[in-house]
Amino acid sequence: MKIKVTSPGRVNLIGEHTDYNGGYVLPCALNLSINLNFEINNKQSFVKTDLGYSMIFNINDSYKKSSIHWENYVYGVIEEIRKIKPDLNNFSCDIKSSLPYGAGISSSSALVCGLIKGLSILNNLNLDNSEIINLSRNVEHNYIGLLGGIMDQYTILNAKENKAILLNCNDLTNKYIDIDFVDLEILLLDTNIKHNLASTEYNTRVNECKQALKTINRVSNKKYENLSQVSLEEINDAKNDLSKNQFNRAVFVYNENKRAIKSAELIEKNNLSEFGELMYQSHEGLKNNYEVSCKELDFLVDQTKKIDGVIGARMMGGGFGGCTVNLVHCNETSAIVSKIKKNYKSDFGINLKAIIAKSGSGIKVMKN
Repeated sequence: MKIKVTSPGRVNLIGEHTDYNGGYVLPCALNLSINLNFEINNKQSFVKTDLGYSMIFNINDSYKKSSIHWENYVYGVIEEIRKIKPDLNNFSCDIKSSLPYGAGISSSSALVCGLIKGLSILNNLNLDNSEIINLSRNVEHNYIGLLGGIMDQYTILNAKENKAILLNCNDLTNKYIDIDFVDLEILLLDTNIKHNLASTEYNTRVNECKQALKTINRVSNKKYENLSQVSLEEINDAKNDLSKNQFNRAVFVYNENKRAIKSAELIEKNNLSEFGELMYQSHEGLKNNYEVSCKELDFLVDQTKKIDGVIGARMMGGGFGGCTVNLVHCNETSAIVSKIKKNYKSDFGINLKAIIAKSGSGIKVMKN
């Protein structure tokens, strides 16, 4: 049996760093994907990618952490699935991708979800989407060391074409929002950089939010499960007991959560100019309160404020590099990209990559 799994990337329109705080996010899937071609191989397992990387191993050998980063995604998936079924079939997997790596559009989650989906079918496990989400999160937490939430995985598995998902990451209630913008489109501008701070600072933010929640619960005598449930009044009441960073992170989460909910309402009403303003507000919060931006991202967002045809812009993803997401007029896209590319190259000596982000559907499987 041969299986082809198409696992998409994602764009988050707004609601950044709220998923692991149990808040609201507003993502959609991309029409760009990682394509994984599986078949059973009785002798050994063989994984190769179009980037020239490959690995050979026996699927039932004991796990050892690899010094080659991407291999731990594969090993992590196998270890998590072996907790369900100890003896697995060796397999071959040929991976080809139209997703840029390191751009903040969830290439790693697309890889993990695609691997889990394919291996579950090859081994007759028939895992549902919620089980795949949990396994994927375990892989990133336990084998990669990134303490993220579930937005990426949920979107990759459940997205619909031309729809964004207003997702409550606490209880997984959701609403699909039409994002057929007609004369507007989503433009991603990739800084082509990834600062070393990204993964360590991401985990630092997760822990700062956990500590803020613990303190707010103590001061308010409440038992909130996550930071997104806390009111602004309760954050202010606990201000003297919070560090400056903890206070700023909590204020950001509160505001960003409100922005995500409001954005869904505005998009439904086709009030995209106000949505664009919320995108800019989101970036300011990520820059000043959450402190996960960088000079390259700030430059790209600032540039859009000087150019006609841009409705809104902000950094997207974990931060310290990756992409900005921009809502722009279709007939202005070429001129916008040309001008910003020129200025970015002039200031940073780096070539800017532009991606027109068409929305796509969730993960797909073909068997033959």
